[in-house]
Amino acid sequence: MLTAEKAFFLDELSLNTGELPFSFSYGGNASSSFLPTWTREVRAETSGPGTARHTITYTDPVSGLQVRCMATRFTAYPAVEWVLSFRNTGAADTPLLECILPLDVRVTTSGENVMLYHAHGSTCAATDFLPLDEPIAPKRQMDIAPNGGRSSDGVLPFFNLGWDTGGLVGAIGWSGQWALQLERDENAQVTLQAGQQTTHLILHPGEEIRTPRILLISWQGADRLHGHNLLRKVILDHYTPRINGEIALPPVTENTWFVFNTGNDVTEENQLAAMPSMAKAGVEGYWLDAGWFEGGWPAGAGSWVPKKAAFPRGLKPIGDAAHQLGMQFVLWFEPERVTTQSLVAKEHPEWVMHHLNEGEWGALYNLGNPDARKWLTDFLSQCITDWDIDIYRNDFNVAPLPFWRAADAADRQGMAEIRYIEGLYALWDELRARHPKLTIDNCASGGRRIDLETTSRSYPLWQSDTQCHDKVLSVWDQGQNAGLSLYVPLHAAGVWAFDPYTFRSVATTGCSVCVDITEAQMEAAQQMIAEAKALRPYYLGDYYPLLGITTHEQFWCAWQYDRPDLGQGFVMCFRREGSPFPSAELQLHGLEAAANYRLT
Repeated sequence: MLTAEKAFFLDELSLNTGELPFSFSYGGNASSSFLPTWTREVRAETSGPGTARHTITYTDPVSGLQVRCMATRFTAYPAVEWVLSFRNTGAADTPLLECILPLDVRVTTSGENVMLYHAHGSTCAATDFLPLDEPIAPKRQMDIAPNGGRSSDGVLPFFNLGWDTGGLVGAIGWSGQWALQLERDENAQVTLQAGQQTTHLILHPGEEIRTPRILLISWQGADRLHGHNLLRKVILDHYTPRINGEIALPPVTENTWFVFNTGNDVTEENQLAAMPSMAKAGVEGYWLDAGWFEGGWPAGAGSWVPKKAAFPRGLKPIGDAAHQLGMQFVLWFEPERVTTQSLVAKEHPEWVMHHLNEGEWGALYNLGNPDARKWLTDFLSQCITDWDIDIYRNDFNVAPLPFWRAADAADRQGMAEIRYIEGLYALWDELRARHPKLTIDNCASGGRRIDLETTSRSYPLWQSDTQCHDKVLSVWDQGQNAGLSLYVPLHAAGVWAFDPYTFRSVATTGCSVCVDITEAQMEAAQQMIAEAKALRPYYLGDYYPLLGITTHEQFWCAWQYDRPDLGQGFVMCFRREGSPFPSAELQLHGLEAAANYRLT
């Protein structure tokens, strides 16, 4: 449990009772040594359906540092979430605050077999989102962190710690440089610690910061997929964005970027000409990617003004035409990257972050600057209104960590990152508040900023940049879908052909068509797109990979989606080109022995 007053319980999560699930160092001392002496207040909060919320506040009577743990229990699941904040209520700078770990727990496992199930993130490689299943032997220690400050660059911020009789699923909500440490003792106890990788800072009077968000879910039994499906259910029920009360599902879109010279040859005329075939095929979203702005791609990133020669009437006629054909308007921005030739770099250099080795790919727009964030929020909101944008596509092709670290003073390490991440969330939250029907596509070089916080505000329509070419890599696509679906229910990717094998390897609730749909392809495109739409309801159910998830050509790939509430589901099986096996024997999940099933 979290406090002796039993305001909030973690007993079901197999944690040692009597301990706080977080820790930090203050003035060189461990929090466990002084928090019991601080003033403590426990308050029940107003909560929504299926949740119970409490805030536990500790206040240092000497320095005035206030630590709040805002905890939410999900009443239908053995799940709990919390996030910390630190506020200086005193009149002077605080002592040094460091090593902040919003997750610091000891987990008692059972049996000899302890496994950490987690996954690669995205690096535009064959390994994108493939599982990492690692045995945790006695006295083993592991350290896991992403690359360069984007939360799923290289590794996903989700995990499943399993043992013989159950396990613990975790998710880290931080869209920056998080870190996870795991250590097993000589017996069966495992210490889990996670948080922002670097915190070594003082707080000025009145300053407040937040930490990464932590979600833990307990599962029982021998099947670790039960834990993964509990995570999927909690995310779908309590985190996934909704429009008019309905889950916002990734749609079938068509992206004209590849057809028109990586977006640099797009014009009002050729975009209007491309739309009718999209609508005829059943495409739901017309997608205008990079290149539409002054300076073009990539040199113009940071100039969010339509090219006058290409779009003399602006982008509203494009959005209007898409809507008239029954499609949504998807528009690409990359507001966080600023090139030297862009308008932002020239007009507001004070809003741009730099570091010594940034190179020609661009600098970083400082979302941690309140003036910069307000201007960008207002500007993007006006674009959404003026051009009637339905899906705001937020790309992010910069590794931000060197910029953040270059901005920090010796006694403020981690602060630039904190303010930037807070600014990112504030930007997205404000856009969604001003435009309730808006959805956000979270790209970031293809799937490199997927975490609990971004999942609660967006979905990735382009989960990996491995789709940025016309070479079909179906085995890679299968591995990405199979691996990512263990942790993230909703995602989409690019598809380059309409034969069933290629299309089914990519499609989830939606996909992005990367080719111009010709009349010769129309019937096949219509059939595949209709099939994707028909299968949509099942992606909101339980997910089961039926075979090992690999990219080996000789092995089959197969998965199942099951909706117990509907008594329906589907199975996808792929016999890969290099496989010597003409058939595969699969054991399906969720079947009732006494029921009759119809197989189509």
